[in-house]
Amino acid sequence: MSRFFGASIDTFDDMVAAIRAVVEGDGIAIDELCHVDGETSHYAKTASETYYFRCFYDGIALAHLVDEPVEIRTETPTEEPIEIQASPGDGVDVTPSDAVMSFGVTTESDVPADETPSAPDVYGAVCPYVKAFYTREDYERWAEDVAATTVGIPLDAGVPIAAALTASAPSEGAQ
Repeated sequence: MSRFFGASIDTFDDMVAAIRAVVEGDGIAIDELCHVDGETSHYAKTASETYYFRCFYDGIALAHLVDEPVEIRTETPTEEPIEIQASPGDGVDVTPSDAVMSFGVTTESDVPADETPSAPDVYGAVCPYVKAFYTREDYERWAEDVAATTVGIPLDAGVPIAAALTASAPSEGAQ
């Protein structure tokens, strides 16, 4: 991530700051999520709408943007279903409960090292490597064969990252 963003990325907070800088610091909005026209295996349902995404993580972010519970369904790289109930105040309820997720960035970026990546660059380099898995072992097998640097974490540990990516920047003078 450090190489991709051209900045020191040692923690998830650093990653969040780098992504927020690309989306002009105000947090990712609903229209900036990786929407897909037509059905995909990654979707999220609110009380009134169904959204289809390039990756499941947009559904978790969506729960923080609509401020209501969201039902999320995704498939692992081996096409096993994972269901998630997400709400901003209550975190997530995941089936299976010990599911993990990956964050990563391609090792084959087309962004020149001296340029700041654009939002589409970030989505293209990161989104394909944000996946859900039944087990840590499933993640590790997948990670061995992808052209990306990734990290696996418990799926529920990814919720605060989504909240940080979608939160509005504090107002000037706010304390």
